[in-house]
Amino acid sequence: MIEVIYSDNVLKPLSPITGLKKNERAWIIFCSCPKREILRELVGTLSPEEAEEMQRVIDEEFEKIEGEW
Repeated sequence: MIEVIYSDNVLKPLSPITGLKKNERAWIIFCSCPKREILRELVGTLSPEEAEEMQRVIDEEFEKIEGEW
């Protein structure tokens, strides 16, 4: 997964892309990033137990991909 910016009808990566040769074709799947303002509206909506569970799930998912970065 890489972060890009869409400008002038072109997706431009914000950092160098490794693993692709010049002019090599690739498939991509993209989605827009959530706006921080929207995320801030969610602050305080989870119970402490729900927040703890969410953090546990996030930690587990990052452990799965830790060596892939």
